[in-house]
Amino acid sequence: MRTHLTRRAGWLAGFMFLFLSQPTRCGLPTVNLNAAEIPPAIMITEGKTSQGFPYLFGGVSSNEREAMEARAKGYNVKLVFAAKDGSFISGVNVMIITAKGAEVASLATDGPWFYIQLPPGSYSIKATFKGATRQIKELKVTKDKTAHQGFVWDLGKNNN
Repeated sequence: MRTHLTRRAGWLAGFMFLFLSQPTRCGLPTVNLNAAEIPPAIMITEGKTSQGFPYLFGGVSSNEREAMEARAKGYNVKLVFAAKDGSFISGVNVMIITAKGAEVASLATDGPWFYIQLPPGSYSIKATFKGATRQIKELKVTKDKTAHQGFVWDLGKNNN
């Protein structure tokens, strides 16, 4: 009896394998997609700092960067993080401080582009990646123009 059940289970497993591995036999359409035909997921993070300033970060893929450009119209500061060789960097810790020393934002980004809406004024910005900090001591933010700032790290040949 045990042999009969084992044979039946083996036959059933074989049948299911053939049935599921041949989608046209079971009436399912076949799908032939190359990886390049599947658009990458767009992962853009929006939020507000603890002081209420809206921010937006992401931009790992070109699709994300295009989507961010479209959504970034209300932001007046854009920070970009990159390696010396021109490749973008993700995972940068950003700290923004007013001229009077008040912290406006302190967060870890997940993407090479970071937008934030700040009141007009002067700010210092620290960006830290893998223990190396880059600093802008005075970034002027105006009402009518977006302030752009890039941060570049020399990662060496073996640290990319």
